[in-house]
Amino acid sequence: MFELDQTSIVPLYKQLKDKIKEAILDGSLKPNQKIPSELELSQTYQISRITVRNAISELVDEELLEKKQGKGTFVCTPKIDVRSPNFTLMCRTNHKVPSSQIIKIGKQPASERDIRELNLAPGADVIYLLRLLSADGEPVMVEHNFFPDRFSKLLETDLEDTSLYAFLREEYGVHVGGAYKSIQIAEPTEVEAELLKIPLTTPMMMIREIVYEKNTEEPLHRTKQYLLGDRFKYVIPKK
Repeated sequence: MFELDQTSIVPLYKQLKDKIKEAILDGSLKPNQKIPSELELSQTYQISRITVRNAISELVDEELLEKKQGKGTFVCTPKIDVRSPNFTLMCRTNHKVPSSQIIKIGKQPASERDIRELNLAPGADVIYLLRLLSADGEPVMVEHNFFPDRFSKLLETDLEDTSLYAFLREEYGVHVGGAYKSIQIAEPTEVEAELLKIPLTTPMMMIREIVYEKNTEEPLHRTKQYLLGDRFKYVIPKK
């Protein structure tokens, strides 16, 4: 418990805001922990509920707190910035430890979408790779990858906890260039729900990408990612 200085020139709402923010940043208040209600805070510190509400509102705006209808106000779990198709880089940028689990890998006939988006000939095969991706040991994403058959070394390699782009760079000398990306809200299929242990009605961020080789602009692969909506935010950096 902390104290507010009633004689300070610093407004009381800002004092309260700063104290709560400090408790969040130093770990005294944990992610997903519920904080006292407006009434409880106003009674504890002998300040008005409007003062409390102003402090809480600013912390919500700063994404340090979140209000859950009918449940109260909770400390936010830090969201992972989605800036790169490279999950390993994404995690490291957000100070998370990346890991991956190969759920399925194999060769299969190319679908019409594979043929269209990967510039394949009719009757071609693709390498399908299903991965469960985790940040700091917490499963956060299911990824469906479709590679042209020319990357057959994928089938011969232990890809557990391996960066796919590092593998392609080292084994094939290819470098990632641009990507076509679409983002939408979707519900998980039974595959994602089972792997992430979530209800089928859970809102998720679904990202489809076609990733191209840097020099030739040939498609390297297409992917469909299902991300937990409450663990990610999509950020477009200033250019």
